[in-house]
Order: sequence, then structure tokens, then C-alpha cells
Amino acid sequence: AAKFTRALAAIVENRGGKILTGTRIVGIERRKETITKIVTDKGEFLADTYVLCLGAESPVLARKIGLGLPIYPVKGYSMTIPIVDQALAPKLPVIDEHNLVAITPMGDRIRVTATAEFAGYDRSHKPSDFAFMKRVTQDLFPRGIAFDRAEMRACLRPMTPDNLPILGLRDIRNLWLNTGHGHIGWTMAHGSARIVADLIAGRAAPIALDGILPTQARFAEPSAAKA
Repeated sequence: AAKFTRALAAIVENRGGKILTGTRIVGIERRKETITKIVTDKGEFLADTYVLCLGAESPVLARKIGLGLPIYPVKGYSMTIPIVDQALAPKLPVIDEHNLVAITPMGDRIRVTATAEFAGYDRSHKPSDFAFMKRVTQDLFPRGIAFDRAEMRACLRPMTPDNLPILGLRDIRNLWLNTGHGHIGWTMAHGSARIVADLIAGRAAPIALDGILPTQARFAEPSAAKA
């Protein structure tokens, strides 16, 4: 995902697009049913159309402009571990259904994921959080993997009640939504981007969107959603 994203960013910039990293949105100006500008710590930005695509942070920003999005951050854990002997490493993705641990080979590394918990926006982690998934992986592949060099991280998955992403327009005519992809954001990223781009351009979506783009649905205001 990281390699693809960097390559895609290069294509966007080569075609005249501008990408700002390390940029924080500090305010959004809304006038009735229209977004008029975005204020960041690197200046103000004006556009005809805006897309909200901030993962688990989407509902935090949306509340500031009166939109309540049914997205909750679910904390997930993963380990990325070097392979030292390809002959002893997994060749295909493996799922241990009994222990709910997924192992995916990625070139000279494996990615191990397991465990999900409701912890709000806490991204902290400690070695003991990864002990179970490490033990399961070692039982399956005891040799060929450098477990002592494992990289550990925790992330927030933007989950929705029905596990479907939130796409399209809601209460603001020039703010398009592309968020709420849960634990399979990378899996759905390309299709979601295509759908939203087609809708913005006035083209027919490539798939049926029943249940994803409810034409009459209006999300509750933040206070009502909290209640």
C-alpha cells in the first residue's frame, strides 16, 4: 500500500496536482449548504468540490460542520517481521481461523494482524499487546522468520454499523464523502475512489450503489447522534 501510494502521488504531481503532507486542518467554513473554504496550518484552500476522506478522523472533523457520521475507531494491531529464509516462510496469505490471526507474506517480510478493541482514539501500544499473535505465528512458522526484529504498530479502523463505507453527498452540496471503510480500507480504496470520482464528474457509477448511497438519508446532528 505504501509503495503504491507513493507511486500514485508521483503521477498526480507529474500531472500538475499538488500534495501537502504533514498538514493539519484547523477549520472549515460552511455557509448554509456549501463549504466555502478549508483552513489549514499551511494556509487557506478554496475549491469547487471537496472530498472528506480521513478514516477514523472523519467524524471528528464532520462534527465541526454539523454532520454526524456513524463511524467509530476500532483499534487494530499488526506486526511486520523480516524473513531470513524464504524456503521456511509462508508463500501465500494464511488465516488461523481458530486464533483469528492473519499472516501475509510481503516480499522479504510478513505482516501479522490480530486483535481489535474499542479504545477510542488511543493509538498507544506495548509489547505485551502483540504476545499472542507472535506466539501463534511462531507455532506455525518456527524457523525462517526474525521474530526478534519485529516492527509493531497500532492503528484505528473507521468502522460503521453495517460495515459499509459512506460514499457520496449528504447534507452539503459540494462536500463528498469517501470514508468508513473499516479494516479493509486498502481493499476498497481503489473502487471507492472510482465511484466518488465518477459521481463528482456526473458519470454513472460502475456498480450498483443500493444501500451505500441512500438518497433520502440525512445523518443526525452531532448532539442527536451522541444522545
